[in-house]
Amino acid sequence: MKTVGIVLAAGASRRMGSPKALLRGPDGIPLAARQAALLLAGGCEGVAVVLGSEIGRIRLELPEKLATVENPRWAQGRASSLQAGIAAHPQADGFLFLPVDAAGVKEATIRAILEGAAKEPQHVWRPVHRGQKGNLLWIPQMAGRALIKLPPDARVDEWVRPLAKELEVSDPAILRNVNTPEEWALLIRTNPYS
Repeated sequence: MKTVGIVLAAGASRRMGSPKALLRGPDGIPLAARQAALLLAGGCEGVAVVLGSEIGRIRLELPEKLATVENPRWAQGRASSLQAGIAAHPQADGFLFLPVDAAGVKEATIRAILEGAAKEPQHVWRPVHRGQKGNLLWIPQMAGRALIKLPPDARVDEWVRPLAKELEVSDPAILRNVNTPEEWALLIRTNPYS
């Protein structure tokens, strides 16, 4: 089963003040590239980063070999970024969506989601931590075809709720949204990327 990992990085990052995709740890690697590498290491067979706001600047600063997908409707809502990722990979059996700001997710978590999806690929898979829903999502191709038909501003969480199978993981990073420079600085201090 071929799962394509999709890093969602199309937003304007207003509270951060600069693109989250380009946040760098001490090693200088942009966060979007780090998240893409995580998806590959966790077992995805391909990966792409969905970009929208400041796409030209971000593409210049990301590694050339990192595939990107343009979402011209990024300002209309997050669903539009999932739709762009799905549309760019029609041969995939499933899609694992990882927000760029869900920093610090463990490779083991990616593997666990993909293992669940391989056993029961008819479900949408959502990791949870201590009963709280995570920000990652695995969607099979069939559900992806339905998602593509939603309005770009659709509430994906509401659409997913009746379809999702929850997977408990011991990884609090699945709940994370790094939205401000202070939150990023704290993450780097407490869980530095080497």
